[in-house]
Amino acid sequence: MASWKWNNQESPTATIGVRATMGAVTMKDDAQAAQRPYVFVRGYDSRLHVNWWDGKAWHWSDQGTPAGRTVIERVGAVTVQDGPNAQQRPYAFVITDDSHLHVNWWDGSKWNWNDQGAPSGRLVREGVGVVSVQDSPSAKQRPYVFVLTDDFRLWVNWWDGSKWNWSDQGAPPNHTISRPLGVTTVKDDPNAFTRPYAFVITEDSRVWVNWWDGSKWNWSDQGAPSGQPVKKGVGAVSVQNDPNAQQRPYAFVQGYDSKLYVNWWDGSKWNWSDQGAPGGRLILDSVGVVTMKDDPNAFTRPYVFVLGDDSKLYVNWWDGSKWNWAAQGTPPGRVIERPGETLTMQDNPSAAQRPYAFVITDDSDLYVNWWSLA
Repeated sequence: MASWKWNNQESPTATIGVRATMGAVTMKDDAQAAQRPYVFVRGYDSRLHVNWWDGKAWHWSDQGTPAGRTVIERVGAVTVQDGPNAQQRPYAFVITDDSHLHVNWWDGSKWNWNDQGAPSGRLVREGVGVVSVQDSPSAKQRPYVFVLTDDFRLWVNWWDGSKWNWSDQGAPPNHTISRPLGVTTVKDDPNAFTRPYAFVITEDSRVWVNWWDGSKWNWSDQGAPSGQPVKKGVGAVSVQNDPNAQQRPYAFVQGYDSKLYVNWWDGSKWNWSDQGAPGGRLILDSVGVVTMKDDPNAFTRPYVFVLGDDSKLYVNWWDGSKWNWAAQGTPPGRVIERPGETLTMQDNPSAAQRPYAFVITDDSDLYVNWWSLA
């Protein structure tokens, strides 16, 4: 019978606990293969580690650090595919103690570290997120990595197909960027190119988005929920009503009232909706946002995982007609101490997608709350 389950992923070693998560992806060995999760973490040794599924069992691998550096901050993870039938390859982007962007990536046979540097004369301060961009459905995927620098501007480190580039996205007119929200991509139809959307929060606690319209970058003021300034970002996803429909961005935030809100595109205009909070609780922190599909032809449904002020996991999810709050609880005998990552799993191309939410507990172990069909 289908149900939610908790699983202890443990920690990189018996003596090295999980300090923070660095990003999570699912990868496929070929187009027909099952998806396999990879969850990147920073250990208390300030090294990058990955908890990954080989199809039968979970493993921990020590990814190390860039030469002479330590890992201090997450940016995010993404998979890259060189063609529609190619293997997906994970890329995990981090910020190191020299305020440079680095990437730990799989080339198909081995893991590599690359120093992406920083924009000229600047330091990389914080990550906004990572997406893969595709010029057509058959084209190679290309990573775009959005970060905030020490001058409170948005920059993107992007692959053009032959080399890496830094581009200054600037800041909203007459504003400075104070904190990240999240990134997503939008396709106007199944054969269209993907267009990045990078959401940020400005010094006046409003949401702005830097988005590509197909020919140029734009800044748009998304505002804030009525009467409620935005405290922090929760995450961004794109929703699709059916496989042939336009994708529509949803950006979730936490207000200063410790409630969840969403800024979403209905196809013609942007809207703010008050998602509230779990009954009798306040939202303490966010874990992440995913979309899931019940089958390949179904619409996508957002799942937003948050931590309540009781240190328990909750999810705000769309059932196809209305939003619901569900209490996911905590791992047996443990307290959730820090948020983690979210992803969806698919056992084969025709199967339902299944959400996975990773958190860190009071013993510095990684746990996952996952939807099992068995």
